[in-house]
Amino acid sequence: MRILLFLTTCFLLFACKEEQKELEDPRAATDTLQISFLEFKKPNIILTPATREAIAGWEYYNTLSENIEALDTVRLRFLRQYSKKYLDNAAALVTKTPDSLINNAIRARLLVVYSKMNTTIQEASKLQVDTLAVSQEGTELYNAFQNLKLQLNLKHQKSIEELLEEFDIEADSLATARDTLIGDRRQRGTLNPIDN
Repeated sequence: MRILLFLTTCFLLFACKEEQKELEDPRAATDTLQISFLEFKKPNIILTPATREAIAGWEYYNTLSENIEALDTVRLRFLRQYSKKYLDNAAALVTKTPDSLINNAIRARLLVVYSKMNTTIQEASKLQVDTLAVSQEGTELYNAFQNLKLQLNLKHQKSIEELLEEFDIEADSLATARDTLIGDRRQRGTLNPIDN
């Protein structure tokens, strides 16, 4: 009787147990996709030598630059996995900018870059990923970074007064060199009478 009771109990336990279905992550279908920049992507801004020299020690900028350059080559899954690292770097860029580099225009561009980085990662992290929205946000992030580079170039470009001063110095040095050269030629070209 005990055996029959034991077998009945076991049968009921196994019969009542529902199979646990593993929930599939709906993002798995888009994990391998990459951000495709859209047609309104701005051309790449090249930093001037003065700007490159000014930002040489700004490590957060260099990391952001590498992240943006690789933005259209990384998979969405990678972007989600390293989202904290991306956002921490963008936040540090805003809060730990050297005083010599910052002004209101650059601060505004940094905030836009941080905001666009955040919205790009949010779009990539949704359960139902809209790849067009991710590409749009990624393109806007890229454009915001180009605007930041342009603003950095503008901050470190020479003023008209500085350019005119350099031009005057260059013109003076050329005039001095010319006068020296002409003076040497005159001395060589003149005949001195021979005394007898």
